[in-house]
Amino acid sequence: MDEAVATFAYDLNALNLEYKTTCDALSRWAGGDSSEQEFLIWKKQEVFRALAEHSFLNASEVADH
Repeated sequence: MDEAVATFAYDLNALNLEYKTTCDALSRWAGGDSSEQEFLIWKKQEVFRALAEHSFLNASEVADH
């Protein structure tokens, strides 16, 4: 990907919504510039990675409750 021009900080609810809307955009992608679809695929993987990392790092908190 190109050099980052912005960064975002999401809470868990916003991150889940970002993943859902990205998945929805991919499933409804009507065609066009293939780089848009490639970006959505990349973004979906990155958001999923962040969710998985959060789940892994917070697994002990869930186990304690």
